Amino acid sequence: MLFARTRRRHLAASVAAVLAVTLGAGALTAPSAVAADGPSAAAAAEGSIATMYPHTEPFAGGSTGFFSYFSHNPDAMFWTSYATGRTESLGTPHGVGGDLYISSTTGGKVRNMATGATLEVPSSAYKIGIAGGYVFTTDREEDTLTMYGPDGEPRPVSGFPSGGTEIAVRPGTDKEAVLGFIGADKKQYHALVDLASATITETFATPGAETFRDMPTLPTDISVNARWVTWSERNDTTKVGTAVVRDRTTGELRRIELGTYAWGPRLLGDWLVHVGRYTTGSTTRSTLLATHLTTGATTGPLLDRISGAPVPDGTDALLAGGGNLGSGFGAARITLGEDGRPAATLIGSYTTVETAEMSPATVPTGTVDLDTVRAPEFTFNLNHTSTKYTLVLKHTRTGMTYTRSEGAFDVYDRWWQDYSAGFPYGSPWYATLDAPHADGSAGRIAAYNGDYTWEMTAESLAGLGPALKRSGSFRVTRSAKPHDFDDNGSPDLLARDASGVLRSDSGYGSLGAPEVRIGGGWQVYDRIEATGDLAGSSHADLVARDRNGVLYLYRGNGRGGFEARTQVGGGWQVYDTLSGGSDYTGDGRADLIAADRTGVLWLYRSTGNATRPFATRVRIGSGWGVYDQLVGTGNIAGAAPGDLLARDKDGVLWMYLGKGDGTFTGRTRIGGGFGRYSELIGAGDYDGDKKNDLLAVEPATRTTYVFTGTGKRYTPLKLTRAATTLFKGAESDLNG
Repeated sequence: MLFARTRRRHLAASVAAVLAVTLGAGALTAPSAVAADGPSAAAAAEGSIATMYPHTEPFAGGSTGFFSYFSHNPDAMFWTSYATGRTESLGTPHGVGGDLYISSTTGGKVRNMATGATLEVPSSAYKIGIAGGYVFTTDREEDTLTMYGPDGEPRPVSGFPSGGTEIAVRPGTDKEAVLGFIGADKKQYHALVDLASATITETFATPGAETFRDMPTLPTDISVNARWVTWSERNDTTKVGTAVVRDRTTGELRRIELGTYAWGPRLLGDWLVHVGRYTTGSTTRSTLLATHLTTGATTGPLLDRISGAPVPDGTDALLAGGGNLGSGFGAARITLGEDGRPAATLIGSYTTVETAEMSPATVPTGTVDLDTVRAPEFTFNLNHTSTKYTLVLKHTRTGMTYTRSEGAFDVYDRWWQDYSAGFPYGSPWYATLDAPHADGSAGRIAAYNGDYTWEMTAESLAGLGPALKRSGSFRVTRSAKPHDFDDNGSPDLLARDASGVLRSDSGYGSLGAPEVRIGGGWQVYDRIEATGDLAGSSHADLVARDRNGVLYLYRGNGRGGFEARTQVGGGWQVYDTLSGGSDYTGDGRADLIAADRTGVLWLYRSTGNATRPFATRVRIGSGWGVYDQLVGTGNIAGAAPGDLLARDKDGVLWMYLGKGDGTFTGRTRIGGGFGRYSELIGAGDYDGDKKNDLLAVEPATRTTYVFTGTGKRYTPLKLTRAATTLFKGAESDLNG
């Protein structure tokens, strides 16, 4: 095949344009006369797989290797040896075929890739094609056709049509070349040239092919064997491709529809191998199919993804760019199997041997601290493109799972990347689990601490072959959070309905986690307060005061519920407000603040002992009766100790910065307008940015809002609120 030539009566074409037109037309058969000793194409198919330059397409095959070109740079041509598996860059081609290569920079010299010999063709000769080990030339008037063989001697071709133009020669069989031309009647024709006698033996019209700038052009995918000749047509309106098949014995023409956007029919015995299409999701992809010309039987897909029309490989076989999951992606050889049907074998790969199937590139192992690693990566290198992957994580204790499925990654969408290490699939895991709502709608919760297993499955989008699987395990851990009752690192909000049923709602931001029913009987308490870990279990606890003033401790079980209650003591009815969740003393345990009816503020330091959770109270100060709510927030102002928010009866919110010894600095005004909220809750880090936030419940709209933390000393909260999904619209008594 020639890549560039000056046309008489036709516009000149650039190398890139010619390549685009002639892609897949290099049915370049190498004759036995120039075959070198060494592995044949058939033997190579059973041996090691060559490593190809990424993004190269098989263009033509010879007896000892095959040509490929870089799809995004038509000036880049490569030769891959079957014997060594090595790929050689050849530079800008003028023509290739079989084992022959003509450089655009070496005049008439033709290099035989099998033998290393050079075939001399006069530089003045007008080269128009390569077939069967011969270079074909014509004069500038296109009045003669000449063959140059291995001996370099010119052989005129007899029977050349008078008045023919736009002459092109393409490979046919090992005994014949295909000659295409526009006849004097301006119609398209092809002829077969007997290589032994240099004689045109058969001429036939090839109507219905496409035009270029209102001029007829020759089919570039014509294919021939001893019985059949075929070429393709395409209806520009319906986009349906059609193979025209000519029986060489009877001259009968048949038309076989190949489907929408299908192209590239090639002959393999009595089979018509062609490109087909399949749809996955919203994406349509190319595959390789085959139709038997006498029985009408079909087979395929032969490859679940291809990147160009098939081309002959120098023997009674075809080459195609593409592959199958599990075998690889690169260059495949199509031959007739023992059952007489076409089958594909990979002979060249874009990826290394180490990624022959699927290998984890980055997966979590051991213990993953989600306080420091927010989104562990699950990425894998596959040996194939156009693959669907499914990642399933399972939390061992609860059996809850996380599933992510994606596909249709295409190497040709990212041609600038080097895929020698494999095609990357996967994504970060943002530490969530699937948790559908009661109505079946999708919901998610933050992932629990504890042990996990994972399994990655890769499947062919076209449904070919077995799936590939990899699996592993890891452990998730986080530091204890004050409002985390189910051990998943996210703040949980408690609400009690009119019947006394306690529920929790959970999630970072807008995860949309479903509510969880904890249990009934909670109507006996007039105050329920989340305190963080008081009992030393690392799980969040709560205290509840009954109407007789008795305070009880409910230790969190780390599963969203609580252990049986433990009585702390009586006399707690003297307090108007209780607030937990902040470590005011710097010992790593959350403490409790209580303001009595005279306005005196008391500190109950936690002990970590479940039977005696608080030390003797310590008086902090007086004058706190001006506040109707106290809120322990943890650190919201940038210093390590826990801070305290207080709302006065005018709705103004103030901050007291913790010193770390159980006392506070002078107050800082945050802002007004907080009187509309029935409950202010220091729930910790709600939005996952590692800064503590404030939740506010507005009864009028039945909405819980978040004021995000800044970590700044004098402006610790952004005063622009955002609605959350927590207990949206619920008629419940929300509790801090």
